[in-house]
Amino acid sequence: MAGLKLVKRLLTVGLLAQSTWGQLLPLQQEYFGSEPVSELQLDTQSFTTLSNDKFNGYSVRIKESRMCDDVKQYSGYLDTETDDHFFFYFFESRNDPKNDPTMLWMNGGPGCSSMMGLWMELGPCAVQEGGERVERNPFSWNEAANIIFLDQPVNVGYSYGKTNVGTTVKSAEMVYVFLQLFFEHFPKYQKQGFHVAGESYGGFYVPATAGEIVAQNKRLDVTGHIPINLESIMVGNGHVDPYHQASAYADYSCDFVQPPLYNESSCAAIRAAVPRCQQLIKACYDNPGALTCVPSSIYCYTHTTGPYDETGLNPYDIRRKCEGNDLCYDLIGDIQSYANRPDVRQALGVDEKVQKYESCSDSVGFRFGLSGDHSRNHVKNFPVLLAEGIRVLIYAGDKDWICNWVGNKAWALALEWPGNQSFNDAEDLPWLSWTTAQEAGTVRSVGNFTLLRVYDAGHMVPFDQPENSLDMVSRWLAGLPFA
Repeated sequence: MAGLKLVKRLLTVGLLAQSTWGQLLPLQQEYFGSEPVSELQLDTQSFTTLSNDKFNGYSVRIKESRMCDDVKQYSGYLDTETDDHFFFYFFESRNDPKNDPTMLWMNGGPGCSSMMGLWMELGPCAVQEGGERVERNPFSWNEAANIIFLDQPVNVGYSYGKTNVGTTVKSAEMVYVFLQLFFEHFPKYQKQGFHVAGESYGGFYVPATAGEIVAQNKRLDVTGHIPINLESIMVGNGHVDPYHQASAYADYSCDFVQPPLYNESSCAAIRAAVPRCQQLIKACYDNPGALTCVPSSIYCYTHTTGPYDETGLNPYDIRRKCEGNDLCYDLIGDIQSYANRPDVRQALGVDEKVQKYESCSDSVGFRFGLSGDHSRNHVKNFPVLLAEGIRVLIYAGDKDWICNWVGNKAWALALEWPGNQSFNDAEDLPWLSWTTAQEAGTVRSVGNFTLLRVYDAGHMVPFDQPENSLDMVSRWLAGLPFA
């Protein structure tokens, strides 16, 4: 979500005790509904440490938590031999946790905390205006799945450590280790289908993590790792294929949106810059590295996305003015205030070494920018996943600008896979939400590849369309069609 801010920063500087598994200690407090967490008295020292000889030097500290939902919840840290510590928060399904699938959710950025997804979008607990309390979200995705919210890479959200991760590939490797340790000690969640989901820069994180799982599943006879039953991935308003999404900034702003966001001369100037932008991105795809990839981020931002700043609009929702912080939502500031409250930190067992929670980390985003990760080719993971039979859902709210619907459709149509021609020949059919009994968008689906447009939603679909997003995820996880 912080991608726009990241490129601006690049321009500014001129560069674009181990123990065996045991019974977790019970909570000392009952479910508290929407009351402030400050009224809770929780024992935050009730951690159990999980380890695995196959991952020497790695362990998981885990405790049972309870916030705004009456399902079983765990929070804690993956601790690594490099003194890095990844925070996670897990919620069981409200429906049937023993049989419902398990999902991993990752927010984007790069550098944004998945606690935003939890507290603002799809999680059971919705932070309210002012950051003083949370309320139960009736449209949480744990109506349909067990969900893990993971703050990654290191130094994002409640995570902390010494390693300066600056690439999607390294992030995916660490996520895989976390999943191995988690599923070894919670096999009841491992036996069902597993799904990886995320939004924005999750368009890189999600397929890379899924690709790592697929690759490691093929080496189980050598590694002795636990098989992860990956069934699908979901990417919402994703930054997936910079090459094909680059041209969509003009197409979306000047053609799709009516009236256009820019005047005719600005539209013409943006279109004229697209070939050079794509040429630079192609160079990054062919020879990935900082020297080849950073220039494309700088040039493309300056000439194809920079003019949006002059509109004063929220880049994540063209219907809104940008509110009083860098991410254009006052609620994100409220989430940050809530996350830094001592009682909330205590309830979740946040390590005291985390001096301050930030919704999005400038330093992490900056490192990804310096490595040129923003322009690298991660769309190459999709044909591999599709060939392995992994179901792929690409969904996009049509009021988002930064990772807009037009760009997501463009790269989906251009994707090279055996079903490409059939996918291009297919029609966009109406998607009727079973939750609201209204037309919620359009769907195009061929084989195990599905593209969903979500009407009247911005960058964060579950925030803008909670009822329809629950319909979407419930049907997708159940393998039911949208049309």
